[in-house]
Amino acid sequence: MLKPHTFEVSVSWEVGDGDPTTSLRAFSRDSVATTPGIEAQASSSAGARVGLEVSAAKAFFGDPSKWNPETLLLAALGQCHLLSFLRAAGVRGYEVTHATIDVRGELALSPDGSGRFTFIEMQPASSISGQDPETDAETYSELHEQAHTWCFIANSISCEIAVQPDTGGLQRVL
Repeated sequence: MLKPHTFEVSVSWEVGDGDPTTSLRAFSRDSVATTPGIEAQASSSAGARVGLEVSAAKAFFGDPSKWNPETLLLAALGQCHLLSFLRAAGVRGYEVTHATIDVRGELALSPDGSGRFTFIEMQPASSISGQDPETDAETYSELHEQAHTWCFIANSISCEIAVQPDTGGLQRVL
């Protein structure tokens, strides 16, 4: 194997003025995915479609200012875990006020040019009304464990996916 390439994304959600996660069918499923080096795209008006600019990763001679298949996969995983976490919290009666899932993946290349993700790490940071991530760490852990079990993207990936403990409102910015 050749030197691995690392890709990072962050997926963030907040309740804002919307319905709480305990309102299982009504809370917003909208979130924002970001990755280093790519400017945020403006959202469209209701009903309008916005294209996502994509290219190959810089390591594969693509345009680093655009999303690539590797970051899109990690964003899909982060979004799936996030939505599963929000649902798990809502089912148990918890109101999440914000959540961010930072995802980092290592892609290893073989000399023949093929490759695969060999390891993915997710670092969630969320805030639940009435819960403290330090004193209620077991609750946060159980919710993320359930989210990981429910996430069909995670269930479709063959490499190890490590979910780190929830750090609460403290989050790193990619």
